Amino acid sequence: MHQSFISYKNYRYAVYATLLSFVAITAYVLDSPRQPPNGGTWLGYTLGTLSALIIVFLMCLGIRKRSYHSSLGSVTGWLSAHVYLGFVLLLLATLHSGFQFGWNIHTLTYALMCLVIASGCWGIYTYLKYPELIVRQSNGLSREIIFQNLKDLDTRALSLVTALDAHTHYLVLDAIRRSTIGGGFWAQLSAYDGSKMLIPNEVGSAVTTRVVDNKGQQMLIEILAAKLANSSNVDEINCLQELLETTGKRAALLRKLQKEIQLQSLLQFWLYLHIPLSFALLSALIIHITSVFIYW
Repeated sequence: MHQSFISYKNYRYAVYATLLSFVAITAYVLDSPRQPPNGGTWLGYTLGTLSALIIVFLMCLGIRKRSYHSSLGSVTGWLSAHVYLGFVLLLLATLHSGFQFGWNIHTLTYALMCLVIASGCWGIYTYLKYPELIVRQSNGLSREIIFQNLKDLDTRALSLVTALDAHTHYLVLDAIRRSTIGGGFWAQLSAYDGSKMLIPNEVGSAVTTRVVDNKGQQMLIEILAAKLANSSNVDEINCLQELLETTGKRAALLRKLQKEIQLQSLLQFWLYLHIPLSFALLSALIIHITSVFIYW
């Protein structure tokens, strides 16, 4: 049975994190240093060392995820510990600093840690929300089935348009040929419809009167609807009605695919922030520790 990393082993790591937080807060409250609380007291060193060890442990999740034959616990357990210890790290590091901040490498390390934790919170949100939205968006159908449905709609549209004038045939064929799914990085994140449609002066002419750079599918539907409204031929009306329904289904299916790609991109995008920030934090942490040993 699938078990969420949030509730892993009856919230085992949430309990550990809560106990660790309680001990740290109690020690901080009861401590009576001769100087204002800071990272240079015995408690500051203790909390700082513990925070550094937790950061190193959290960085090891990437190694564990790629160690497929490892017996050091399940990936779900590691992820659960990663989440809860990441939250408690914010408390430990804050108490370690004694709320003493300035324009130095120590505060930079703390700021990077906060950014890493914030990006991790975004990651938790995406993992909890987006997979369900992706399944709902695709109605439980696989990507192969969706593309097959799209291909069937293309075939049906092309068969219907043979009974219409050459100009309409060209528009439908060109709209199908220029359909765009996915695209570049920002196009995927924004679910941008980059479909294009060229509207020629006459069939076979290389000169165009209008280029629709995006929303080409919607433009095709509007053109077919206008033709339907102005048509008086019964056979043409029936054909245009069915063609309009087919192109409408096709546009909706394309939109679903674009939205699904967007959700999958958002599911991965946070890692492009979280991982570089984590390595930046590790580098700053090494400098922070080194400078402490040199100058303190």
